[in-house]
Order: sequence, then structure tokens, then C-alpha cells
Amino acid sequence: MTWLHTWAGLVVGWILFAVFLTGTLAYFQFEITQWMLPNVKQHATPEKAVAQAQDYLEKQAPDSPGWSITLPDERSPITTIFWRDPNASNGRGFEFAVLDGDGKRIEQRETRGGNFLYRFHFDLHYMPVFIARWLVGICAMLMLIAIVTGVVIHKKIFKDFFTFQPGKGPRSWLDGHTITSVLALPFHFMITYTGLVTLMLMYMSSAVSLSYGDRGEFFNDLQSQPPKLQASGESADLADLQELYFKAREDIKGNPIRLAQISNPGDKNATATFYEAPTQSLMSDYTTLTYSAVTGEQLHVQPVENSAELTRRTMIGLHAGRFADTQLRWLYFFSGILGTLMIATGLVLWFEKRRKKLQASGNLSFGHYLVSGLNAGFIMGLPLAVATYFLSNRLLPVAADNRAELEIAWFFFGWLLMVCYPLLRGAKKTWRDGALLNGLAYLSLPFISFITVDRHLLNYQYPRDWPLFGMDISFILTAAAFLGLTWYLFRKWNSKETQNDVER
Repeated sequence: MTWLHTWAGLVVGWILFAVFLTGTLAYFQFEITQWMLPNVKQHATPEKAVAQAQDYLEKQAPDSPGWSITLPDERSPITTIFWRDPNASNGRGFEFAVLDGDGKRIEQRETRGGNFLYRFHFDLHYMPVFIARWLVGICAMLMLIAIVTGVVIHKKIFKDFFTFQPGKGPRSWLDGHTITSVLALPFHFMITYTGLVTLMLMYMSSAVSLSYGDRGEFFNDLQSQPPKLQASGESADLADLQELYFKAREDIKGNPIRLAQISNPGDKNATATFYEAPTQSLMSDYTTLTYSAVTGEQLHVQPVENSAELTRRTMIGLHAGRFADTQLRWLYFFSGILGTLMIATGLVLWFEKRRKKLQASGNLSFGHYLVSGLNAGFIMGLPLAVATYFLSNRLLPVAADNRAELEIAWFFFGWLLMVCYPLLRGAKKTWRDGALLNGLAYLSLPFISFITVDRHLLNYQYPRDWPLFGMDISFILTAAAFLGLTWYLFRKWNSKETQNDVER
């Protein structure tokens, strides 16, 4: 079990570290997006968003075969609209726009915001989605094995939790690993297992194919699908979609709606489908409602009734925390940080347990040096990557071409910088220099906003700007943690060098 625990964690530890950290940040993805869109001063509301989106789309995409409207809520004060266009300039078959509270397109500061961090934690970016999700799934399964075997091998896990011994080398790393594991152990189990459940239909697709052949029949058994009417070729004016939205809200007893999809707009067979948002509670009906977008007649209403599918969706909701209020979301966040530290301390522990013994015998191999360098580069590099991602949002020209992709490129540049840093300075100095770079980068973020944007710590308007204030305070606290770590490492290594001089 010890062997299995060690290697299950080590082999994929660096990927798991990236998945855990970006997934943890994704619990505040909408707040991150707000900070990265400082020019959005008029917040959108669901009471006006559908009408504003309809007005915009009827002017910009009247011939599109389909529209999609993601509605705003308390955490995401923007309206995001997509429309199908085979001739789209991005080559992906669709165009999109973001509207503010006045229904005006937000032209400035193109960004992926917090959605990039959310998508990265299971899509990994720059990789084919299918391969990335399989890779993340394999890593998650090994993580689950590591958690189970970790509980088995640490017979005194709760006793060790109360006997932390700082300054004891490998023993201290083991105690730190134990503490970060035990403090949020139920969360670690839950988040890893439900993470596998979120993509189970891809990992177990052969079962669906063997039983059904046609995946459409499988999904129809889980929840009957709304009717798909073919365009008739006869033009017709759309009904007031905002009124249809209010009608749908009434039909699902006032529960929030997150998404509206319009098929065949401008055609006699146009339909409007509304999807219930699973944000009110952990258990939701996930009701789908379809209306004629011309006459307003209800064509289809279907909650999810299959108990297995309800269980799967509930686990997905538990993993994503969509139902969580602010306090519970912070609990998710801190538990995720503990999980990230659990992985980091486990990676360092592997090297520290072997270092003294192998150094004494002169058998410290290239593999051990490689692990040491990768530990320092990855663990210090990913926080720096996040910081450079935020810095790029403030420093890149507002009108730059492919600005959103440039921000993501900055993210990977910051990460790559620290991963390669041990080649120049060695692993030991990478820890110290990396902590200092992270501290300075995060500390600079609130102050760079003073120069580059109109909304910053000195002129926020409350309660509208509470999320932005929270982001800036989080940057300052993160900087303080990294600068404190820098001071500790300087002091520790300087005292060791002094002691070695005295011994010599």
C-alpha cells in the first residue's frame, strides 16, 4: 500500500497540482471574470437581458439558424450570446458577444476571464479535448487510489495530525502532508470521485454504445428531449422572448433560468427552449421548457425524473458547487487550497525522504535531481502563471488582436519560466526566488489597476464592486503569504550556511 500510494501520487502529481489549483480558483470564476472586465459598469439583469439579447441578435444575426443566450445572475452580471454562423471569422462555426446592463456590446478588453481557469482544470488547453479529458480522468483515478491507500498506511493519521514538528526535515513534510490531508479529507474524497462522475459518459461510452447503439436514444431515456422542428421556409416575426422568459419562470415556480436557446429564428417553426439553473439547491429538477417562439404556445416541459440521472447531476452539482452560497463557496475554496497543498507536500516529501540517505552515499541520481527541479518549478510556477495571466489583463493593449489568447499565452509563459528556472539556478534557489517573484507579482496587481483602469481600490462603488474589492484583497493576502515564505526561506538557508561555516 505504501508503494502504491507513493507512485500513484508521484507519477501524476504535477498534473494533479495544476488541476486542483485551477479548479479551486474556478469556484470564483465569475468574480474573476468581473475583475478582468473592469469596463462593465452597468450590470445586466435577467429581467431585461432576454429582450436586449433579442434586439441585438435580430439586428446582427437575423439569418442565423440558432441563437443561445446565457443569462446574468448575481455573480455574473453580463449577458453572453452565441449565434451559429458557418462563415464565422474564428473558424469555429459560431460568433459570440457580451452585453452589459444597457444591452450594449462590450467591445473592450477581450478576455476569457475565470472561464479559462475553469476549462483548463479539465481540458488543459493546447491539447485535443478528448485526450486531455482522458488524461485528467486517469490522474483523478490515481488520485482516488492515493487517497484510499493514504488512509490505510497512516494508521496514526489523526494522532499525527496533532503532533506537528517543524524544522525536522522529512518528518515535518510528512506532518504537513498529514495535516492538509486530514483537515479536508471528506472534501478530497468527494471532489475526486465526483470529478470522475462528471465525465463518466465519456469514460464509459462503450456501455452506452453496446446497450443503445444510438446515443440519442440513451439521452432521450434519461430525459425526453425537446422537439426539434425543421425550418418551414415561411418567415414569421418572433414573439417577445422576454415575455416567454417570464412565462417559463412562472411555469417552474420562480426558479432561476440560466440558458435560453432559440432555433430557426425568423421562421414559422421557431422554438425557444429554457433550461432551469441548478443554483437554488443541491437537488434540482433540471426542467427543460420549450415554447413556440412565434405563438408562445408551450410545446414541451420535462424535468429530469430518472433517478440515476438525477444522482449523476447531483454529484456534478456537488463537484462544481453551483448551489453554494458565498460562505459555502469559501469553504470549498479553502478545502481546495488544502488539497493543492496536500499534493505539493506529497511531492516534496518523496524527494526529502531520499535526499539525505542518497547524498551521504553519493547516489543521488539524475531522476532525483529531475524530481526536485520539477517540484520547485511546477509548485512555484503555477501560482506565477495565474499572476501573469491577471497582469496581462491589465497590461496588454485593450484593442490588441486575439487579446484573449495573448492573455492565455502569458499564463503559460509565466509557468514555463519557473519550470525552466531550476536549470539556471538550481531547485533550492528556485523555491526562494519563485516565492519572491510570486509575492511581488501578486502585490503589484491592485496597484497596476490604479494606472491602467478606471475602477480600482480607491474608487470602487459599493455594493456593485464588492467582488472586485474581494479580488484585490485576495491578491494582497496572497502576496503576503509568498513574501512571508521568502523571508522564512532566506532566514532558514542563511542560518544553515552560517552553521556550516562554524562547523568547518
